[in-house]
Amino acid sequence: MAHNIFGNRFYGHREEAWHKLGFVTQEGMTANDVIDVFGRYEFVKRPLLVQLNGEIADTDDYAIIRTATKDDPIERSFGYVTKQYNIIQPDTICDLFDTNVNQPVETMGTLGKGEKLFLTWKLPVIDINGDEIKMYGLVVVGYDGKTGANLHLATTRTVCENTLTIAVSEANENLGTGRVWSGRHNSKNVARNLGIWMEHVQQQAEQQAEITKNLFLRMDDVKLTAKEEVDGLLAQIYPMPNSVPAYYPDKLIGEQQARIDERIAEVEKDRSLAYELFSGAGTQIKDTAFGLMNAITEYENYGGIIKKPIEYSVVFGNRNTNMSRAFNVINEYVQVR
Repeated sequence: MAHNIFGNRFYGHREEAWHKLGFVTQEGMTANDVIDVFGRYEFVKRPLLVQLNGEIADTDDYAIIRTATKDDPIERSFGYVTKQYNIIQPDTICDLFDTNVNQPVETMGTLGKGEKLFLTWKLPVIDINGDEIKMYGLVVVGYDGKTGANLHLATTRTVCENTLTIAVSEANENLGTGRVWSGRHNSKNVARNLGIWMEHVQQQAEQQAEITKNLFLRMDDVKLTAKEEVDGLLAQIYPMPNSVPAYYPDKLIGEQQARIDERIAEVEKDRSLAYELFSGAGTQIKDTAFGLMNAITEYENYGGIIKKPIEYSVVFGNRNTNMSRAFNVINEYVQVR
């Protein structure tokens, strides 16, 4: 498992991360205190030039440049943007957090060569019959020309890039958590709005926690003991592909059927492994709808069949889709029980 932490720039409150990087304190720290330890740096835009007909010409694009740092003393270019791109400096993010949230930082770090910054803080703990679900506010800001400014509610303590992707995938609006706000760098008010939403999330945390708790408690109350019922839910969560359409050219039917057969085998394996987690040691909440939801989440985050890296699929691909579908199917099931 690769952490992708930039240098040693990771901070954890009370708990050390698995990668052993950065530093931990028992007393809480502000975001500005943390970034002082990391070493401050900034980002700038510089015009991109091209050679046309033997001459250097301007373009409408700019490169995002990270200035030199104490442990990486050369400048780095991360992406290409337009003139309208407004950079939210790491210093600004720290100021917004300290002013609007006024809570200790739980974790904070930078990824790659500094092109992504994440920061979390702890929200109220949800107790589901002794099973604690810890919720966190998660800020992610990118400087790669692709990632904007994002604010999530998540249930995973973010310590590296892998757990960042899991936290983002767990941030599902249907669960009372999710990406509550996102802003593009070409908005003039993106920094201001990020601060406002940080404050709003903190103020609404108890209400959101109660909504999520009630939803999970409802799932936990609904028993799932009949295998045919579980199989029926898994069939909806992992549906079989459609048959070859009747209009398909005869010369291509064989190729298409081979792809469908491969997908059928994958679906059958998904259902089997998810059921194994649900019925075995993979979940501590056995024989309930909540247990099935937990089994699906565990399976999609840590196992299964994918052709792209798990970090990609958990956030953007089939794994994200499967977890969202699982919630919808299971929630609909418990509502009629």
